[in-house]
Formats: sequence, C-alpha cells, structure tokens
Amino acid sequence: MAVLDTASAGQVFGPYEVAIDPNRAEAYASAVGGSESPRYEDGLPPVALVAAGLTKLIDELGLAGGTVHLSQEAEFLRKVRAGEPISAKAELKANSVRRGSRFATLFVEYRDADGRLVATSSSTVMVPA
Repeated sequence: MAVLDTASAGQVFGPYEVAIDPNRAEAYASAVGGSESPRYEDGLPPVALVAAGLTKLIDELGLAGGTVHLSQEAEFLRKVRAGEPISAKAELKANSVRRGSRFATLFVEYRDADGRLVATSSSTVMVPA
C-alpha cells in the first residue's frame, strides 16, 4: 500500500536533505540543456533543487511505476550554491481518486541551514489507484 492511499491533506513529509555537490550540478545542467546550458558559476541550476527534493519525496511516498508528473510550479527566492545544505519539507495539499487514478498535489518548502526560505514548489502527480 502506497503512503498516498491513507494520507490526507495537511500531512507533512520530510524534512529531506537535498544538498547537490558541484559535479552533480554540472552534470544536471549538461543533461537538461546540452551545449546551450548556461553557466551557473557557484549556483545550482534552479530546477535541480526541485528535482532532488521531489525524488526523495517520491521515494518516501512509495510511488510505483505508472506515476505521471502532471504539473510543476516553482519559485526561487535566491540562488542556491552547489554543496549548500538545503532541507526540503513537503505538505500534501490535495489527494483524491477519480476514474481509477489518484491525483495528489504536494507543496514543498526549501530552506537553508539558517532556516531561511530559498525556494518553493508545487507538484501534482497522477498515480494508478
């Protein structure tokens, strides 16, 4: 049984440590942008932070094959440096079953070592029920 089968809106997941080392940041930038990738200098490609947080969240939720990532919104309040310790904490905003599929929306806050908010994201996934 996946966690979402019994979870309700307001449930919190994490926090997860999502620091990304410089080599991984460069590999991510290369993978998503090819030769057109901008140089981020000491900063992370912004969406790399969201991808790292979402990966850990998906692992905790136990989402199986067939899960579809329907939407993603993100807001970045400042540049995050490669290797900087960041924690991500998620809240389940919506969780319902329609026509044999579960739809869940999760809101994630990303905070630095001092607890300051550096980014937020909202993801909606569809999971076979």
